Order: sequence, then C-alpha cells, then structure tokens
Amino acid sequence: MGPFDRVLLAVYTFFLTAVFVLFSAVVLGWTMPVFLLKDLFYPGRPEYFWPLMLLIVLAGLRLFWVSLFKPKGRHVILAESALGQIRVSLVAIESLVEKVVSQLKGVREVKPRIVPVPQGVGMQVRVSVTPDVKVPELSVEIQTLVKDKILEVTGLTVKNIRISVENISASRPRVE
Repeated sequence: MGPFDRVLLAVYTFFLTAVFVLFSAVVLGWTMPVFLLKDLFYPGRPEYFWPLMLLIVLAGLRLFWVSLFKPKGRHVILAESALGQIRVSLVAIESLVEKVVSQLKGVREVKPRIVPVPQGVGMQVRVSVTPDVKVPELSVEIQTLVKDKILEVTGLTVKNIRISVENISASRPRVE
C-alpha cells in the first residue's frame, strides 16, 4: 500500500468513525448531532450531498481494489523455459544477504534491502559494526561477498551494493 492509499485509508476511517459516533449519539438520545447530520444530509441541498457521497464511494472502491491485489515486483525472474518461470522472492535474497553478512567478524546487525536500478538489481545493506573493525575494508569485503554469494546461489548479477554503517557498537543487541 502506497502513501496515497495510506492517507486515503486514514481519512476514510476518520470520516466513517465520526459519522458512526454521531449516529450512535443520536440513537442514545443526544439531539445535537441531529442538527449537524440534518444540515449535511438534507435532501434539498444536493450540491453538498452528492459530491460527498461520490467521494466516499470512490474512496471505498479504491481501498477495496488495493486490498484485493498484492503489489507486483516482489519477485525476480531467474529463468524462463517451456515448463514455466523460475522466480525468487526478494525477501529470500534479503535473507541470504543477512545470513552471509552477519557471519563476518565485526558485524553486529544487518538490514539488507533490494533497490531497483536500471537493468538489474541493486542492494542497500545497513550494518552495525564493532569499534575494532576498519570500516572501508569491511565495506569492500561485504560488497564482494554479497555479490559473489548472490551470483552463486541465484545466478543474479548485482549491479551495485551500497553499504551504510548505521552504528558502531561494542555489544550485541539484546533479544527480548
């Protein structure tokens, strides 16, 4: 779900919640919301009613549509033959990178992410390291290791690998 759909969902949910709270207040005997709802939904004022109803229906249809379909592009096609496609999940590639990089000496935490690049696959690897490592040497080692391992396991060529050192910490993060 993209940012537009998230904002739409928030506004749609807020509007429906407010309307249901007002209707509930009327059902419980509070007369003040009746005047608010009567002014808004008065049939003699179609210039407010029908555009509002159209927006609500369109927002509901959009959110329904988004809920039915998964976002595409979360897989990479490795090969295609007469029998079908061979695809690998981006999450699987990220898990492979996390496993490989976390085994290096001096690496405390790894957060890989596949990024789209022209004509291929790119990677951004955020790491936390110990203070005793040389960051430039470790970064080159990570890039080489990740590129070679992904090529070996999946056959994919990684076009670029950006390393970002997020933290230099002396101890491993606690697992709770």
